[in-house]
Amino acid sequence: MRNPFVHVVTTDKLDLYGVLINAPKKDTIIINIHGTADNFYDNDFIWQIAETVRPLNVSVLSVNNRGSYNLEFYDYGLDARRNSGASVEIFEKCILDIDAWIKFALALGYKKIILEGHSLGTEKVVYYMNKGRYKDKVKAVILLGFSDSYGYHFQYFDKKRRGVLFDEAKLLLKNNKGEQFLTKPWLSHAGVLPQSAESYINFFSDESELSKTFPIRKGGDLTMYKKIKVPVLGVIGDQEEYTVIPIQKAITLLRVENEMAKIYQIKSSDHNFSGKEKKLAGIIKEFIKNH
Repeated sequence: MRNPFVHVVTTDKLDLYGVLINAPKKDTIIINIHGTADNFYDNDFIWQIAETVRPLNVSVLSVNNRGSYNLEFYDYGLDARRNSGASVEIFEKCILDIDAWIKFALALGYKKIILEGHSLGTEKVVYYMNKGRYKDKVKAVILLGFSDSYGYHFQYFDKKRRGVLFDEAKLLLKNNKGEQFLTKPWLSHAGVLPQSAESYINFFSDESELSKTFPIRKGGDLTMYKKIKVPVLGVIGDQEEYTVIPIQKAITLLRVENEMAKIYQIKSSDHNFSGKEKKLAGIIKEFIKNH
């Protein structure tokens, strides 16, 4: 199987890279959107999915977005003046990234786009299906390890620590230092990674776009998710930690809120489906065959 590395440039001039795992015919393609600080190659389930759906003539395009990577930022101290990376990401700009990758796939001749997201990528996919330029080209949606990142942040940090982080972020923005990292002794992105003041305010302020995208924490009224009018597949492990509410309640919620959705749970599976890649790929294969 030939897997060429591929490249696009977004409308705001950001270079993004990925890998295209080709099926024999150019008809249907899964575009995978990774989660926080991840990349196009680390998740083993990508390669298993590609192998499993190939007999259906389904290609897989696994891609980076502007939220790729994180650790390189530690080399830059408090100065986050880089044009991409999870620590400085602006959530709404995920639209530009997904636009670029769908445009790329359409230019190659693919007619059926399946938009797949993992973790924070599930929130980006839901947001895209409401706001994206090419949303009408998407024929199905796959949500792996579906998450409420905003809710998880508020669960992770108590009110006092959130207040400290917001106070510092607001002060930095006031002093035109929005690209500077928050300096408090916690990893400000829900304990996962450091974050610039501008990115922190963008992600976690009241009424942020992220807060409204996939609010599983509320137990209802998933407005953007409801508006998705193509078949939806959701898959989650029983060791999941990012739904905020109990996993079974989250599964029921997604089933109730969108009649187009089929939601599955994989036993003894973590957020990344470690060791359960074949099971996951089999579920995806059946979903594609049935739709």
